[in-house]
Amino acid sequence: MTLKSAERYVRVKWRDVRVGDLVHLSNNEPVPADMVLLHSSNPLGICYLDTCNLDGETNLKQRLVVPGFKEKHSEFSPIKFRSSVEVERPSTKIYRFTGCISHPNGARVPLTSENLLLRDCTIKNTDYVEGIVVYAGHETKAMLNNGGPRYKCSSLEKKMNTDVIWCVLVLLFLCCAGAVGCKMWLDQYYVNMYKYTPFITNVNKPAFEGLLIFWTYIITMQVMIPVSLYVTIEMTKLLQVYHIHNDIQMYDPETNTRTECRALNITEELGQVAYLFSDKTGTLTENKMLFRRCAVNGVDYDHPPGPPAEPSPELPPIVTPITKVSPNRRMLQHLTDNNDAQHTQKVREFLLILAACNTVVVSQPHIDTMQMSASNSGEQISTGKASRSNGTLRSNDKYARLTESRSTTPSPPPSTGSPLRLRLPRLILGSKDEGSPPSTSVDHSSIIRYEAESPDELALAEAALAYGYELRNRSPDEVELGIRGELTKMKVLRVQQFDATRKCMSVAMRTSNGQVVIYVKGADTTVLGALAPMRAGSAELAAYDRTRTLLSEYSRAGLRTLVMAKRTMQPALWEEWLAGHNRAMEFGEGREKRIRESLARLESALTLVGATGVEDRLQQDVPRTVRALLDAGIVVWVLTGDKPETAINIAYSAALFSQGDRLLHLMSRDKEHAESTIKNYLEGSGTAAELGTRALVVDGRTLTYILDRRSGLVAPFLSLARRCSAVLCCRATPLQKAYIVKAVKEELGVTTLAIGDGANDVSMIQTADVGVGISGQEGMQAVMASDFAVSRFRFIERLLLVHGHWCYDRLARMILYFFLKNASFVFLVFWFQLYCGFSSMVMIDQVHLMTYNLMFTALPPIVIVLFLQLIPALSIPGAYDRVAPAALLTERPGLYSTSRRGLAYRPHSFWAVLAESLYISVVLFFTNTFAYWDTTVDLWAFGVCCMTCCLVVMLLYVAIETRSWTVIHVLALTGSLLSFFILTLAYQSIGVSVLNLPLTYHVLHNAITQPVYWLVLILTTVAALAPRMAYHGIRNSVHPGSLGRAVAARRRNRSYAAHYRSAPPHATLYRARDEDGLQKPQTEVAAIT
Repeated sequence: MTLKSAERYVRVKWRDVRVGDLVHLSNNEPVPADMVLLHSSNPLGICYLDTCNLDGETNLKQRLVVPGFKEKHSEFSPIKFRSSVEVERPSTKIYRFTGCISHPNGARVPLTSENLLLRDCTIKNTDYVEGIVVYAGHETKAMLNNGGPRYKCSSLEKKMNTDVIWCVLVLLFLCCAGAVGCKMWLDQYYVNMYKYTPFITNVNKPAFEGLLIFWTYIITMQVMIPVSLYVTIEMTKLLQVYHIHNDIQMYDPETNTRTECRALNITEELGQVAYLFSDKTGTLTENKMLFRRCAVNGVDYDHPPGPPAEPSPELPPIVTPITKVSPNRRMLQHLTDNNDAQHTQKVREFLLILAACNTVVVSQPHIDTMQMSASNSGEQISTGKASRSNGTLRSNDKYARLTESRSTTPSPPPSTGSPLRLRLPRLILGSKDEGSPPSTSVDHSSIIRYEAESPDELALAEAALAYGYELRNRSPDEVELGIRGELTKMKVLRVQQFDATRKCMSVAMRTSNGQVVIYVKGADTTVLGALAPMRAGSAELAAYDRTRTLLSEYSRAGLRTLVMAKRTMQPALWEEWLAGHNRAMEFGEGREKRIRESLARLESALTLVGATGVEDRLQQDVPRTVRALLDAGIVVWVLTGDKPETAINIAYSAALFSQGDRLLHLMSRDKEHAESTIKNYLEGSGTAAELGTRALVVDGRTLTYILDRRSGLVAPFLSLARRCSAVLCCRATPLQKAYIVKAVKEELGVTTLAIGDGANDVSMIQTADVGVGISGQEGMQAVMASDFAVSRFRFIERLLLVHGHWCYDRLARMILYFFLKNASFVFLVFWFQLYCGFSSMVMIDQVHLMTYNLMFTALPPIVIVLFLQLIPALSIPGAYDRVAPAALLTERPGLYSTSRRGLAYRPHSFWAVLAESLYISVVLFFTNTFAYWDTTVDLWAFGVCCMTCCLVVMLLYVAIETRSWTVIHVLALTGSLLSFFILTLAYQSIGVSVLNLPLTYHVLHNAITQPVYWLVLILTTVAALAPRMAYHGIRNSVHPGSLGRAVAARRRNRSYAAHYRSAPPHATLYRARDEDGLQKPQTEVAAIT
């Protein structure tokens, strides 16, 4: 990277780049700051940019030199640059940029995002570029969007944080009680204490001594606050993420993609999802568009699925190899039929719009040829020629390799391109003057590929190619088309990209006769509303009516529809509009509104040309997945921008709606009508048995009225939605999607999950409690904004019903166990204060106080959750510590309700655990007290007996709560107990007595030789754990719950299918399948004779 300084370019570090610097970048160099493109080695004023590091997309983006500088290509000199640049304030909006360049002569040139090179992008297929820095350092858009890791707090963690506060309050209560007890004891014995303790000379006043004792208690009983719980939870979640990522059943071999966990702190939230919001296109569907039907001038042309048709004699041989579209014979005839010239002209214009009204580019393998230039002492920078063929974009070889995988971890997803990379015949055109027919020859060294930002545009371009309208090259100023074998060049005056507000795109071109034609392609609601008035009874009106009918038919068939139109303008009228549009684009307040109004004037008074119907098939197993989610009690909303007819058809196909559902249509013209419709539906709800058979369909216009907070319709709308089995929102904008998720989350107080695949789903994904992105055909923006990333919608079933259930249940039980073991230990220490005058003396060795949480009880909680997952080969047959096996959870989705309702960690669970720990501590302490009462046992012997009983009870408590056993469980529990005995015996064998610590020499050695030690250990263990064992026994027998009944039934019905095969007479070989359907290793069993 080189920088202009002192009339020459010098190489500097990124940190030294400042706003206003002129920067020179070569091919494959990263952009160090946000800079406006002033000069490119490409003669067309184009710079190709790799934005993979910014948005994860691998398709190269085009950036254009600022208007006015491209014409100065041969004379551009950075030294003579004297213009000033004015831009908007730094913002996080990557795809929005406004500003202007003011030249010394007073001319002002507007700047747009097409002129901006963003930091962290890489220059590609361009020898060099030069630009001026407008944002540097932390003001760049990349840095402003790098807000660090997202932090979301799960509902379980919120409950835990509340209970930790209660632990603090309980600790303060115990400390205050101990301090007050100390004062009361000193008040009673303060006068005569010198008679009993003459060796104590300096005694504080009772009140002051009580204050000191309070802080001593804080230090002694700080175990009550489970600080180590947070560390254990982070370790647990990290390993849970590892387990989810490596689940082979959520691996997509087609794209070589695994499930990716981008947020490490909300794995348990997957088990509590109540509402799921899903996009349709690319989420429920493949987003691989196939051209199926079209209407031209009111005539329907069907393109049924199947192998491509045989090449037509009317078409050049280049047509059929690349495309999956089978040309319609009737449309081919109309394309060349001279009997109806008007209709033939409409068909040709229709195909021209398909081929040219898009942003598709033709790419080929590119080999960079660098011709770097530099400037010395005022010399003009030499201009190198960009390596190109026919002016087309060439994808670098490494991008061809990247497209083989869409894994979000090792590599980004591929760009949307033609699914076939075929070696195509290359059309060699003869001279038109000579009248020689076009000839074809095959160039086996070239590979032509269509690259499009949208799968819809790719499908339409391929459809045009099937009829001989081949897009050969695209530049900012020109489009080259091969129309039925003849090369046609069309001058591009202006391209207005598609946006969600206008819902259309337009291309202005100049024809050979000098007229300007505006080609428009977009949604029917936008284009049909912008048509010029038609006379009653005219052929145009009849074609319009037939087209509307066909659009409805396409939508009912589940096809995505687009409408094509055009407008012819005189050059003078075009120049007038262009001048006004340039004024609207000037930097200043209200710029966006002025631009919208200007474009609305251009894209009006249109003439209808035709319409298309593109098929977007459902992904594999989508109906089964949706049905499983509904059976799990999850309310599914589908939010889409498609027409109601198309969306409803997909809803039926995806099993969101069933044939028996009664559809409630909420499509209102105004707020009053929406309010009355909602009220009527609520009043006519019917019986409770009918509520599950209703489904709600609402359109975007009605959502505008509902989501307006001033309307007061949000609560009634959500009340109506709760009475329906599913909700379908059509024509929804990205902002409406986010508002819907926010309203449901705040008004209903439920856990929400949003899943999508495109940039229009980012707001929805970020608003939801859990955001899931699909690495599909529309880039990586949804994945980069998500908490979890999957490659197929069907994986969401296992992610929620299995992993979500497991993560929540294991984490909830682990948290409650932490509270239990810490509270039991603290209460055990507190009861001793009744016998030591509340002096804060403890009977447990200081070493045991430190190692109780650190060593003796640290491993079992983690083993409960995860170690069994990491080493399944060591598992006892059929055993995982899980609430239910994966096969059962997927077979019976209704079991998810136990996790979704949070039954493992209820609001009263903490107090139940606290009461149980209080009972355990009472049994532990007073059983030992009565056993050693009136004996010669000393303080430390009594303490080691209490410590042993407490540890054994806590470890056996884990054993009782373990659902199934593995070798890891056994090793963890026995290892924890052995570590206590080994450490204590070793520590007490050397008689450590330093820092005035009490001497505990051979305390445990002597205790284990006494029968009373073992008798007390057995009695306290049985008495302490008897209520817990009785609870489990009664619950499993009387009220096991749906989950308990399902697990018990599965265990009773478990059977192994033995597949025998021939074997020697003395042995039999069989294969068995366990309850999860996993094949076990072959086992040889001796035959009983």
